[in-house]
Amino acid sequence: MKYKAWLVTIIVFLAGVLFAAGNFKVPPTMVAVLGEMKVSIIMGGWLMSSSALAGIVLALPAGGIMSKIGPKKLGLFALFCALIGNIVGALAANFMMLMVGRLIEGIGFGLIGVVAPAIIALCFPAEKRGLPMAIWSVWVGTGMLLIFSATNVIMPLFSWRGVWWFVAILAAIMLVLFAGGVQVPVQVAKAESVVLKQETAALKPDLPYEGFKSPASWLLSLIFLMFGFGVGAMLTFAPTFMVEEVGMDVVNANMNTSVMTFGMISGGILMGFVLNKVKNRSLLLIVSMALSAIFMGLTFEVTSPNLILPFMLIMGLTYSMVPAVIFTISPEAAVSPATVGITMGIIVLGQNLSGFIGPVFIGAIVERGGGAWSAATLPFVVAGIIGVIASVLYGLVMKQRASDQSSQLSGLLNKKTGAA
Repeated sequence: MKYKAWLVTIIVFLAGVLFAAGNFKVPPTMVAVLGEMKVSIIMGGWLMSSSALAGIVLALPAGGIMSKIGPKKLGLFALFCALIGNIVGALAANFMMLMVGRLIEGIGFGLIGVVAPAIIALCFPAEKRGLPMAIWSVWVGTGMLLIFSATNVIMPLFSWRGVWWFVAILAAIMLVLFAGGVQVPVQVAKAESVVLKQETAALKPDLPYEGFKSPASWLLSLIFLMFGFGVGAMLTFAPTFMVEEVGMDVVNANMNTSVMTFGMISGGILMGFVLNKVKNRSLLLIVSMALSAIFMGLTFEVTSPNLILPFMLIMGLTYSMVPAVIFTISPEAAVSPATVGITMGIIVLGQNLSGFIGPVFIGAIVERGGGAWSAATLPFVVAGIIGVIASVLYGLVMKQRASDQSSQLSGLLNKKTGAA
């Protein structure tokens, strides 16, 4: 069973890598796309954000849909959207058609963020989810590393359209792997459902809408929104920033950005072992968000060519922490096992909102500032501070929940003792 669990995790992870590669193929190709389509950097931000738009709409319903048709079928549909969306983009004759392709693949991108962690959560018991969830959390960094590296090889030969075809081919391969290799342990889900009904029949929290009443879930979503606002905007414009502000060529700019993703991957895996050892994960979330907030404020302030490489590596290591912690503790934020899908949807809503708002907002701020990238510093700082405050509130909410549950348990034991 352990072997199958890890096999499923690997396939699901590779599916996530595909979606991340597809989503982040815009930054390394942006200069070429904007030049051919003759549109401004603001439209470049919209091109990046458009894939998140569908995810925003689908994030909350995804949990309910998944409970109806199952995570595997929903995952296959997501991969089909990635395939079609990239084909449409590769054949786009104008910018509007390119946007349509991004919207289609965005449907899949929004769904996989709910489907994948839900499948992994079903494959492992709570005490052993730290490592697999941490590995899942680096899907974005791994996909970016793949696409930034591949773009440097593909673009000189096949232009930016070749990158879209590359992702389409990967999507077709993943469709086959996902269909044949992913087996969701339904018996685990049924067992959790039975336990849920036995333990909580009086309160009936297994009703789907109860999942929306969890303050902890919404706080995690807000944290991901603030974190993703800074990180998503930075990753979108990092190559363009290095070309315009630092004076690098496109190849070196892409290479330096990929160094950050290497840091995110390494740090994410390391966090898996840390999460399995640390008991106070709420405190770990606060520390992780605080460190991320510091680097968010420094995003476009480091302009020395000699400092860019180490700065990007350290930033990547730091940015790996928050997603690893959030994905690991997300099942605990749910009000019950039956509402984990809803909780995932709420968290992914924040993730997708950040991917939509960040690039558009920062692109507009930079353009309004006359191309001054430092104009983005204040919004980054504000987002970081809000993220830290939300992390502290999450810790307080979970502490109060644990206290309430302890009081309820003591009350039940006292009643049983009195009855005896």
